Amino acid sequence: MLVSESFRLYLMTTGLLLWFLLAIMLVMVEVGWRVGAYFSSKYGVKKIDASDTFLASIFGLLALLIALTFSGASDRFDKRRDLIVQEVSAIGTAYQSVDLLAKKDQPQIREIFKRYVDSRINLYKSNDTLIEIHLEKKVEAHNAIGDEIWKAVVRAVEDTAYPQKLVAAQILPQLSEMFTASENQRLTSKFHPPPIIIRALAGLAFIGSLIAGYNMGIEKSRDWLLTIIFVLLMSGTIYVIMGLEYPRLGKDKLENFDVELVVLRKSL
Repeated sequence: MLVSESFRLYLMTTGLLLWFLLAIMLVMVEVGWRVGAYFSSKYGVKKIDASDTFLASIFGLLALLIALTFSGASDRFDKRRDLIVQEVSAIGTAYQSVDLLAKKDQPQIREIFKRYVDSRINLYKSNDTLIEIHLEKKVEAHNAIGDEIWKAVVRAVEDTAYPQKLVAAQILPQLSEMFTASENQRLTSKFHPPPIIIRALAGLAFIGSLIAGYNMGIEKSRDWLLTIIFVLLMSGTIYVIMGLEYPRLGKDKLENFDVELVVLRKSL
């Protein structure tokens, strides 16, 4: 948006984004109204038919950007949910596959698995983990536990006598799938539209508010009902789009699906 990355994170994590958008858009309407009223009084500016064409073009472009960003954000949100389901399934299957190993090796590996799931549950829990440097540190620690599982399982498979080794080795593809699911989840959290698209969306919403106020100022007639409806709809829509695009920030998170990891942990 038209703010720094840290300020955007602050607005989203505190839930102030909606109120920020509402305030800015109302200010833009008021500024537009005052400018229009001033030009009308001082220079006798009147509303002309051509202004409707310009207005339609601006709001048409705004509608196009809203449609594109909303559709993309919704698709990415669904993808992230699907990946959580895949990750939970992969972890559960890999954990069950520990039964293929020798009895003496199972307790140690199961304990490491529990630490791995605990680490995954806490990976995206705190809002500061959405800041790149913090997230990378937690991902490193999480992957270190994954490496520990892999090495312990490989040793257990190597120590298994033939032909039981062929059965024990079947856990390795399950572990690979589990690690791949975790990595896909991490990478998908970085998939967002180019920042210029979000800035353009917010900018057009603010410009639209300015022009709407300007037209009312020229006619020296305020329509509070339409103004409030327009500001609420635009700011609310942008807020929903940002919530879908960054679902681990603010109030609307992926907690309903992350809770499946908690359920899985309790069953281990």
